[in-house]
Amino acid sequence: MRVMVEALEQLPMSLGYFRLILRCFGDTPERRAAILAGTGVTDDMLRDPSADISLFQQARQVENLVALFGDGWALRSPELWNLSCHGPLGVAGVAAPDLAAMVEVITRFGFVRAPFYRTSLRRGPQWSQMDYDLTVDLAETVWRPMMEVSFIGFRAGVASMLAAPPAEAHFFFACAEPEHAPQVRAILGRNVAYGAARNAIRFPTAWLALQSPMADATLYGVALQELQAARARLIAPDGLRDRVERLLKSLPAGHPTADEVARLTGVSRRTLVRRLSEAGTGYRELVDAELRVRAERLLRAGDLSHSQIAETLGYTDPSSFSRACRRWFRGALPPVCRPNQARKDTNRS
Repeated sequence: MRVMVEALEQLPMSLGYFRLILRCFGDTPERRAAILAGTGVTDDMLRDPSADISLFQQARQVENLVALFGDGWALRSPELWNLSCHGPLGVAGVAAPDLAAMVEVITRFGFVRAPFYRTSLRRGPQWSQMDYDLTVDLAETVWRPMMEVSFIGFRAGVASMLAAPPAEAHFFFACAEPEHAPQVRAILGRNVAYGAARNAIRFPTAWLALQSPMADATLYGVALQELQAARARLIAPDGLRDRVERLLKSLPAGHPTADEVARLTGVSRRTLVRRLSEAGTGYRELVDAELRVRAERLLRAGDLSHSQIAETLGYTDPSSFSRACRRWFRGALPPVCRPNQARKDTNRS
């Protein structure tokens, strides 16, 4: 758990959502204090327009909201979650020339504002689908309301272009149906499904050609410049290395491929390899370093056998894990690990 917390603490997130939520739901001194509890966000930070927080701090605020108002807290004021609440991302979406451009803004820059998911578009002849893939192992009670907020904002953007409710839009949640599902359908429409393989929005491909009545080339360009600058800071050689390391810490056990991590960090595989090289490392080296840290922690705990640790770390062959251990620990496991480990393996033999 502590490793997960440390990873979340290092993922940057805009303070805009935090401020908006606090202003809307912290309407009494008691509620304000409860919403701030454990977040570490100070009044000075709230007043600083350039301040950022970590994803951990945002997640803690959401946990506090669930404790105060229940799982459906985000639906108490759905009018808050229009595109304008998403800062430069929302400005670019509103000012985009058409829906296709708005979708491109979300898929290219969404992670700049919300680092816990990555979006991608699958375009078909009749239907297109935006997939929202979680990049951090957040609790469902944390990510689900954030996903509800994202879906409400997308629906509002489409409605402004259609000049009517987007009745043909379908919204999919990768979780069991919550008690407040009727409220979700009252806001998003009847086509809301739970238990899906992934969080997604499906809509008619023809909608991509919808022109925006609020299109503004100048405003669109300024917002894109700001998003590109923010993205560049995140994917600069040192910045990208830090993001990859944090992502590897937050992912469950296994060996994610460079292609998977490139997608989750918002760059191509070629860019990932080049930027890491510029930062003096490589993808395999970062994966190997993270596996070593996890292996040493599990070995010191002494709760699992050698083969169980190998399986936990994603090794299909325990002998491959043994070779990695000899390389990591210069031929032998750390002395502090060997007695406990030997006992565990003996007990299981």
